[in-house]
Amino acid sequence: MMFKKLHIQTIKQMLLALTFCSLFAGSLMAQQQVDATKQKANALKAQLNRATSDSSRARLATQLSTTYRLLIENDSCKKYASLAIPLTNKFTTINNNSSIATKHKMIRAKAIENLGSVLSYENTTLGLDTLNVALRLWQETGNKPGIAMAYFTLAQGYGYKGDNLQAIEYFNKSIKLFEETNNKYDKASALISLGLEKRYLGNYGDALESTLKSLQIAKEIRDTTLMTDALLANGFNYMLAKSYPEALQDQRKALELYKLTKDSVGIARTYNDMGVTDMFANKLDDALINYKKALALRKKLGDVSGIGYSYSYISRIYKMQGKFEEAITNTKEGIKYALQWGDIRFIIDGYLDAGDIYLELKDYENALTNYNTALDIAKENKAFNYQAISLMQIGKVHTNSGNTKKALVALQMAEQVVLPRDYKTRRSIYDRMKDTYVKDNDYENAFESQFKFQQMNDSVNAAEKAEKITALTQQVIYENKRALQKASQDKEIAIQQSQIKQQKLIRNISIGGLLIVIGFAFVFFMRFKEKRKLNVALEESLFDLKATQKQLIQSEKMASLGELTAGIAHEIQNPLNFVNNFSDMSNELLDEMEAELDKGDIEEAKTIMADIKQNLEKINHHGKRAEGIVKGMLQHSRKSTDEKEPTDINVLADEYLRLAYHGLRAKDKSFNATLKTNFDETIGKIEIVPQDIGRVILNLITNAFYAVNEKKLAVDKDLTGLDSYQPTVSVSTKKLNNKVEISVKDNGNGIPQQVLDKIFQPFFTTKPTGQGTGLGLSMSYDIITKAHGGELKVETKEGEGTEFIIRLPIN
Repeated sequence: MMFKKLHIQTIKQMLLALTFCSLFAGSLMAQQQVDATKQKANALKAQLNRATSDSSRARLATQLSTTYRLLIENDSCKKYASLAIPLTNKFTTINNNSSIATKHKMIRAKAIENLGSVLSYENTTLGLDTLNVALRLWQETGNKPGIAMAYFTLAQGYGYKGDNLQAIEYFNKSIKLFEETNNKYDKASALISLGLEKRYLGNYGDALESTLKSLQIAKEIRDTTLMTDALLANGFNYMLAKSYPEALQDQRKALELYKLTKDSVGIARTYNDMGVTDMFANKLDDALINYKKALALRKKLGDVSGIGYSYSYISRIYKMQGKFEEAITNTKEGIKYALQWGDIRFIIDGYLDAGDIYLELKDYENALTNYNTALDIAKENKAFNYQAISLMQIGKVHTNSGNTKKALVALQMAEQVVLPRDYKTRRSIYDRMKDTYVKDNDYENAFESQFKFQQMNDSVNAAEKAEKITALTQQVIYENKRALQKASQDKEIAIQQSQIKQQKLIRNISIGGLLIVIGFAFVFFMRFKEKRKLNVALEESLFDLKATQKQLIQSEKMASLGELTAGIAHEIQNPLNFVNNFSDMSNELLDEMEAELDKGDIEEAKTIMADIKQNLEKINHHGKRAEGIVKGMLQHSRKSTDEKEPTDINVLADEYLRLAYHGLRAKDKSFNATLKTNFDETIGKIEIVPQDIGRVILNLITNAFYAVNEKKLAVDKDLTGLDSYQPTVSVSTKKLNNKVEISVKDNGNGIPQQVLDKIFQPFFTTKPTGQGTGLGLSMSYDIITKAHGGELKVETKEGEGTEFIIRLPIN
């Protein structure tokens, strides 16, 4: 893809995805293991061909699908799992013997599990549904090893889907059962995968903790494959936490083990990982050396996908070094192997990379050729984000070559195909549109594009700021954990050394009693000093975290302000239009009044004067309305003084409902929802901090709009349900004795029961990465319960909707 500021982030995401795909047992097996597994598959096929009974054929077909699953040969795995499942249908209903029936059910469960694991690559939703069927069958058998592996496979499926929280939940369930069944190998594998999911969330400290545990288990059972997988996983965690020397140290250990076992696949993989670490550390020459070593080995092995990736990485290093001719040569080689391999995303990225390089070289003809090829492939595969990026780059070529008309056509097409929630790409499109319109001397459209750019920029900046602060917090947590781990290790070493000294004293000194006492005193003194150091370190960490927390709270406030900006612009336009219109009418009436006075018609002049007075009253009314909106915005953005003041809660809730709705509509014109209000007029004014309660209401309403929009998008994919669902958000107030109740209700998908207890925790979010900070509900809970002495409750039903209820005391 494009080599801008997001280039490293793009590489990181792709690398993490690659690592995840490689974690299932056998994906990076030593060649001897691969050969042995293939021999087993051939033997099973021969037995299957000779088998006559359905029971034997089902058992052998399931074993074959499991074997091909280990080899990551998905077509064969799917083929034999699909053969086994209908065979198991025949005998599971006939057999009455409970032990035999259970055995057959286990065979069926395994076959369905294997099929689900393959479908997870092709159609994640279908794959997860299939795996849940397998899980229920395993649970019916009561077979803990089978249930554990079903949890593990489900976790992988959720990982492919990008649902990291669900993946973590199922990995933890599998780890618990692997412990109960004393299955150390699969427990270690699950810990590595768990670390990967935590790494995706930016929790590098937690990720490292998981992979260190897996490494310890691997050493206990003396499994070299697990050791190398754990070491390389550690390397990634250290690298992403910017601990580059530690990353390289673990990668070199993995390299030594791979060399001892003569595993060429593993050696190539490790050289590639070392290249990535060097690239992140900006040691481009070292990175290039390691990437070339990986390429040479992969060529010997005939590893088509690996060769493609190596060429791609080498190309990127050359481009970062400004060596564009070398970069384009390697990019073309990468595309060649990507076409053999058939990975659509990798192919499109290759053509986009080639186009970017030709653009740098000002070879506009070849740049257009590659961008158009990327666009055609993206259209064939309905990859809308890639279509938008390709069209943006085509527009850039036309702009650079001076053809602004064609550039604008391409950018307008990009605006049409970009996904509604892809705010970053939309921001780039509007930014380029603005510049292109200026070059075309179309200042009116340039201004409109600038306004749209600013809307997207506010949302993206708020999200990026929140992500940055979240990453900073995780970095602090990671460094604290590493410091405590190191201090603990140093303490253990000190204790061990003192114990050795004590033993020597006992053996060699006759008057050892006194010296032993002195030795113990010394040990206790050292431990006391170490504890003091740890306490100081913890106090400093606590101070840092409190400072970070303050930054996070301010960031969340600014993010909510960004959400309001577009809605405020829309709201304020209405009263301003009225002011302008009535002003124009009053000017015309004054001219008429002057004419009537000249004629001497006093009565008509008085009638016109009455109309002017009425217009002035309307101007005054709408001016105050605009003033109220601006005042509300300033109140929302200013720092809270924690001073309560009499506030009309009905007006506050109604205003934020409309502002939030118009703000969302400004970002996504396709979004529509029914707004319902039911306000209790007997409440009057209550004592609250209005800007804080406003933020709470805004957060709940924004979440409600998000929920109904997600459900609407899902329904739209199912053509049979297009007219059956109407997104609806309801806001109501009610007076209850000495309390006021505020309700925000939606008819979205509801909140899953398994995460309901976590929704008020800081950093917990069910939204995709970049669309939620996980701080809104946490801050809302604190504002309601701690600052106002109220309560914030949630009632939800999966598939039907959610209602948040605020209860505030009336003083």
